[in-house]
Amino acid sequence: MLFSILRRSRELTSWLTGESHEVWERDFHPALTGWKSNALTPDEPNISAVQRIKRSFFLSSGARKRFIDKTPRNALRVGFIDDLFPDAQYVFLTRDGRENVNSLINAWRTGRYRTYALDRPHSIPGVDPNWWKFTLYEGWELDTSGPLEVVCAKQWMHSYDCALASFEDIDSSRWLKVAYEDIVDDPVTASRDIMSWLDLDFTDSVRSQAELARTSPRNTVTPPERGKWRHENPGEIRAIIPLIDPTMRALGYDIDED
Repeated sequence: MLFSILRRSRELTSWLTGESHEVWERDFHPALTGWKSNALTPDEPNISAVQRIKRSFFLSSGARKRFIDKTPRNALRVGFIDDLFPDAQYVFLTRDGRENVNSLINAWRTGRYRTYALDRPHSIPGVDPNWWKFTLYEGWELDTSGPLEVVCAKQWMHSYDCALASFEDIDSSRWLKVAYEDIVDDPVTASRDIMSWLDLDFTDSVRSQAELARTSPRNTVTPPERGKWRHENPGEIRAIIPLIDPTMRALGYDIDED
């Protein structure tokens, strides 16, 4: 939703598909690194790959526009990215883990979002055994029997834990923490504030897209709504609350069990 708003700015450019997985993973695809995880660290030795990534982004943006990338797997690569692009700015979008894990569960159960074709089928109940969806976190191979809610909880938890750790080493002036809930509640104000922080004009085109954000959601299984987990996957979410609780609190969310 946020990406669809920001990309309406004429001062920004992006991949037509929205996410640049093919750029980041051409040389660092999990299949090339022993299927460990999506994580990359600043000391990765592949100089030619680093040069190719830089060139790919520059050829897409040119010298006059700034490039915007929305790639959730990059939460595990923040330090690596910052080493390549030391002037980058980061909009760090947080979300209540219960809601986020609920959305991941729903997405895993659809026929969409196929991420990695595995050499060996997994046995996570209720989903396609031939595909892994979304982030590969360290130790994922220990969870190939599920349950699905634990896999999704660990995807959420590892992504935010890695991002939080990386941002500790990045000047606070270059990253902005934004709550997903604030965007859903008031997308116009939230996007205006983000654009101001990025030093970009809040044009009529950007405002119009922000006004449409809640009524015309993009790339979702179900429309944005607070508390969806309570009527979509309540049992699964309550089961993983102890697992995600530390990360929730680190992000500033309180567990409310009413």
